[in-house]
Amino acid sequence: MRDVLTQGGIESQILSLVDELEEYTDAYATVCDEAARADVAHKRAFTRHLVTLAADDPKMTVALREAKATQKAIDEMAVARIMAAKERATREKLTSLRARLDALRTLSANVRAQT
Repeated sequence: MRDVLTQGGIESQILSLVDELEEYTDAYATVCDEAARADVAHKRAFTRHLVTLAADDPKMTVALREAKATQKAIDEMAVARIMAAKERATREKLTSLRARLDALRTLSANVRAQT
């Protein structure tokens, strides 16, 4: 059986969600910064390898140079993609928290209207 919704209980849940939303908002800023740094590190490594390959063998095809540069910068690419995934996951968590908060606000209004 479900508990009876009370204005105080809903407000308590809202306050809890607001705290969680603030925590994830701060975490999102950190994750975005880390993701941007990882992306730059990947692009820097890829470009560095690409330029080195072009200088070492100017007759190498562009596709082959890009493939070899990608292979050499694979670790940086992996970190960048993992950080991008963390950024998306944190953004989704924030969206979920906002939706839950909106639902609780609606419930709060309905309970307030019934009392």
